[in-house]
Amino acid sequence: MNFCGITKDFSLSNEQQYDTIGQFWDEMSLLYGLENLQGLGYLWKNGILSYAIGLKNGCLNGWNFRMELPDQGWVTVTGKTEALKQLYDEIYQDGVLQYEIETFDEDGNCIIKYYRAPIE
Repeated sequence: MNFCGITKDFSLSNEQQYDTIGQFWDEMSLLYGLENLQGLGYLWKNGILSYAIGLKNGCLNGWNFRMELPDQGWVTVTGKTEALKQLYDEIYQDGVLQYEIETFDEDGNCIIKYYRAPIE
């Protein structure tokens, strides 16, 4: 699976990433439409999350990030966007992630696909 988009880094301090990534989504949604986008969390390091937003199909204009992702091994969770923090609290009970992909719709629904590195 190939992900292509625009990436930024976000602080995880005091869980402010929910607001700051939400603002990033708002900006990109105005340009491309909410339901055309997907977000990728891909690097958690020293209190910073690297997060990219891209099209579900194709590349955004001005993209600055491309990553090849595993095709298999993803777990899918669905819920309400307003409960995003609670969904992630449950996901992280089983440990850290290597990748997460989020999609949202205008009805307030979200789909989270996450991938943990295989244990060797």
